[in-house]
Amino acid sequence: MKTISERAFSSNDFSGELKLPSDVELIGNYAFSNNQRITGILNIPEGVLSVGMEAFDGCSMLEGVVFPESMEMIRQRSFRGCFGIGSIVCRGTMPPHIESDAFEGVAKDNFTVEVPVSAVAHYQTAQGWCDFKRIAAHHELTCSPSVACALSTEHKQTVTVNAEGEWEVADKPDWCEVSPMSGNKKTNVAITIKATAKSSGSDRNGKVVFRLKDKDYTHECSVSQYGYQYGEDEWITLQKATRGNRGGINIVLLGDGYDAKAIASGDYLKVMKQEMEYFFGIEPYKTYRQYFNVYTAIPLSTESGIGTVNTIRYNRFGTTFTGGGGLKAEYDEIFSYALGAPTVTKSNLSETLIIVVPNSTDYGGITQMWADGSAISFCPLSTYGYPLDSRGVVQHEAGGHGFGKLGDESIYHNAFIDACGCSCCGHVDELNTAKSYGWYDNLSLSGKTHGVGWSHLIYDNRYSDIVDVYEGGFMHSRGVFRSEQNSCMNNSIPYYNAISRESIVKRIKQYAGETFSFEDFVKNDKRDAGVAQSPARALARGRASYTSGASQHKPVIRKGSPLRMAKVRRHR
Repeated sequence: MKTISERAFSSNDFSGELKLPSDVELIGNYAFSNNQRITGILNIPEGVLSVGMEAFDGCSMLEGVVFPESMEMIRQRSFRGCFGIGSIVCRGTMPPHIESDAFEGVAKDNFTVEVPVSAVAHYQTAQGWCDFKRIAAHHELTCSPSVACALSTEHKQTVTVNAEGEWEVADKPDWCEVSPMSGNKKTNVAITIKATAKSSGSDRNGKVVFRLKDKDYTHECSVSQYGYQYGEDEWITLQKATRGNRGGINIVLLGDGYDAKAIASGDYLKVMKQEMEYFFGIEPYKTYRQYFNVYTAIPLSTESGIGTVNTIRYNRFGTTFTGGGGLKAEYDEIFSYALGAPTVTKSNLSETLIIVVPNSTDYGGITQMWADGSAISFCPLSTYGYPLDSRGVVQHEAGGHGFGKLGDESIYHNAFIDACGCSCCGHVDELNTAKSYGWYDNLSLSGKTHGVGWSHLIYDNRYSDIVDVYEGGFMHSRGVFRSEQNSCMNNSIPYYNAISRESIVKRIKQYAGETFSFEDFVKNDKRDAGVAQSPARALARGRASYTSGASQHKPVIRKGSPLRMAKVRRHR
């Protein structure tokens, strides 16, 4: 047998170990897809040049793969969903080309990809292969992560050395300390990069070299240091409040996935300042800007970027894309870190907005909210076109959800929201829970003009030209209502509708220790020119069209308070 054709054994429910004949030269598309009970190590015969598209897709119990020296290409989704793979051996000195999602679902940090000694560096930098955290020759000696970086201040980092026997440190820069210098099998090793002068500009790079004792085999951990005007974890005040009775409302901006090189280049601080300007670039935050303190800090990440469902990045707060559910991170660590900001305390943490800016250009924003009012808004540096760009993400997630406690007005389902609350989606319960906390003033389950929370605006001639009752919102086209056709909470345009602006100002006044007055609100209220249109009253009760482009992730509302785990960090 030389050819296994397209779909030859797809979905046959095979069980046991798959052994291919030695003369096989071609494995076609979908050849063995969806055989969930195939187990063991798959040895692909010498002479096979490529693995077909989705050839082993869904073979979730497959335990490992051996690729021959002849292998040139691994096609799209060839091993997608092969969650059980725990070993990969490549015999070729040239890394096979990997197409998109070829190993989607394979845990790329749980095992070592074994390759020829002479090809280790090549695999470590090759497209697709570089996503695997551990690539080594047949002799087992790795350290994870294989990189450490620092700014001017002293930095300590722990790596895990995993060896097949006794190991030792063969070489290191004189500006690094390593402890211990030798060990046996798996060992936690502390690497300390010594402090240097701030803003020295004398960047330095080196390697800590681990070696198997009595064997000519080594593994390197790259170390680097960059001079910078601020030290690791140092707090920086971007804006100081000048209004309010309680010393200002706190906003904490923290980036994640920025290594020392990115921070020292100035890119990090530039991004934090830009995110601050985006936040205040929309009413009512423009008018009430002086009520806010804004802080940032220098949380150093070992690696640059954000992890995904298939890859890990060693970043400061563990921020990662979850694959369909937005972003998650180590929330307790973020709150503990934020408590180190100059005016943030446990007593005002629930009124402090934390904005985490992941070093990613994907959309994927999401806000995590707690019942006591605490919030973390994740705002990636989206490169989607307007209005889902980075500006739109900050204003929707941080300004809308995180601080304003507003609900989503966007529509993704052409269906009624379940009025009895027994639907599997649970959106009615979610909305009512938010309402019980005093949130989501911009949404209503009632469509009666005298029953909605913005009825006072409908009959006020200063707002009646635009405010009415529009059906659709909170993901559903029917059974839930909003006050205007478009707003930032619908499609991320730079405009909060009138009830949202009023709700935000109420919260600002409350946190600032001042009394809210509706007439004072109206006096200072501004509509962003060119954004708020005046739709025909005949369309006032029409249902909205679907939002195009990427879906927004609705906030996750959690019970209680994050304070039970948060600890105050020492100021630097």
